[in-house]
Formats: sequence, structure tokens, C-alpha cells
Amino acid sequence: MLPNRHPATACRSGPVAHMGIAVCGRRHSLLLVTAMSAVLVCLGCDSQKTPTSAPSPTSQPVTADSALIAPESHTWTRELASQQIADVKLGISAAVRLVRLSAVPSLCVPDGLSDQHVRRLRLVRLRDDRWALGMSDRNDQSRLRAALLISLDGIVTPLADGIDEELICLHVSEDSEVFPHLAILPGRVLLLEDGVTPAIVLEPEQSLRFDLTSVRSFSYVSLSTMAGDEAAQYRWDPYELAFMGPAIDALPDPPGGTFHIDLDASERFEPLGGELPETIPLEEPPPDAPAPPEQPYWDPDAGEPM
Repeated sequence: MLPNRHPATACRSGPVAHMGIAVCGRRHSLLLVTAMSAVLVCLGCDSQKTPTSAPSPTSQPVTADSALIAPESHTWTRELASQQIADVKLGISAAVRLVRLSAVPSLCVPDGLSDQHVRRLRLVRLRDDRWALGMSDRNDQSRLRAALLISLDGIVTPLADGIDEELICLHVSEDSEVFPHLAILPGRVLLLEDGVTPAIVLEPEQSLRFDLTSVRSFSYVSLSTMAGDEAAQYRWDPYELAFMGPAIDALPDPPGGTFHIDLDASERFEPLGGELPETIPLEEPPPDAPAPPEQPYWDPDAGEPM
């Protein structure tokens, strides 16, 4: 019998077949374990290079603000920001921080303030316990666009929202005891005193607009057509603490017609001049109604009714 020249096949024949099978099984097991270990090592290498999960969009950082905003202001609490708002250098940063803490959407404090935007921001003290933050008008520094009110304790109050926020204009008075601070919309004049008071309000669906007009050192609220023709003037009376002017009057021609002030909604307005509002006639009693009984006359000298 010739010797087997292929030892690898010895497990399949010969007197030691059972032993060969055991040896071959061990060899295959070792090879399988080695291969699996290599695969696991490779997977481990790939797992170190690939992150386990992608970051969620909500975890992305907010767009960085301009360097003109104090970096440390992002960590200020409402109390600390309220203390810093009167500071000449840190006031704008404190006001921006208070607006963001309030979560009030605002055109004047968007996400990621640019240098140009920060330079337009203006913080004005309206009274001892109230500030106004807005974007300065390029043509008039006394006007603030998209303004917000900020109280001494850091409470933020928007003056308008939606499309009105783009239209509203806050007029800062040089002397609020002579002429008040006003926030003006096309159809409303808001008085800024203890709170926000609708001083003059137009009736709806009128193509007119209020504005503040200044002639030399004298200011008044004007009502004009969209073409710019003035229809009425409303002057502030510092003694009555109200605006005086017509409630109803004719409009320039064109467009012609008349304008109407909403007397119920206007809380700081006294009609003066123009056309008189229509009055509701008193109801007369029916002719067959009984006359009211006569009241006795009291004679103080006699001491008894007569």
C-alpha cells in the first residue's frame, strides 16, 4: 500500500479516520475564529471613524452675533441684563439680551446681528422706568422703526406685530411734558405714558394715514390721504391731556368724501371743528301716553308741600 502523499486528506481514509476528523474540525474552528476576529477588528476601526449618530438640526448653534454685542451678554440673566441696560457701553447688549430672554419675535433683534444692523439699533430712555429699543430712521434720529418697550424689570412689550410691526414708527419727544412720546400706525396713534393708550383711531376701511408733522419747533399729528394731501390736524393739549381736532370732515378732492374718527376707540381725543357727529334723536312718548304725575311744590316757609 502506497503512503498517502496528501496529508490533508488523511482525515478521510485510513485507520485513524475518526482522529483525523477531530483534527480537521479543530483546524476549521481555529480558522473560523481567526476570520471572525479580523472582521470584528475591521468593524471596530470603521466605528471609530464614523459617528454613531448625526447631530439633529435643532442642536446646530445659533448664528453668531456681531462683535459689537458684548460676548458675555449671552449668559446674563434678566436681573443682570436689567442692571446693565443703563450702561452707556453695554446698554444695547443688555436690551438685546432681554428681548431674546422674552422670546418675543422682533424685527429689530433678529438671529445673527450684523455690524450694520447693530449700528442702527438705538436705545432711548422714555421715562425713569421704561426704555425703547428700535432701529433708527436714516433721515430722522427721533424716529424708531420696529420698536419695543422694555421696562425697568426687564419685561419686553411689543408695540405691534405682523405687518403693523413694519409700519409702526415711534416718535421720541424732546420734552414729554410738552408733547408726548407717540407710536404711530397708518390708522392709529398710540400714546406712550403709563401704558400704551390708543389716543386717536380711524374708523376701518379708510385709505388715510396718520403721521407726525413738525413746523419749526411745533409738532402735531396730521391726517393725510395716500397721495400726501393733508386732511386734518390734531394738536396736543397738555392741560386736557388729549388731542383736539375734527372727528368728521371733508377730504381733499380727489378722492373727496369725508373721514371719520372712531370716537369709542379714541381714548385721548376731543372733537374740535369739522362737521358735528350725527346725534341720535330722543324718542318721544306716544300721544296717547298718560302724562306723568305732577310733583308737589315744597314751600320752605310754610313747612309743608303745596
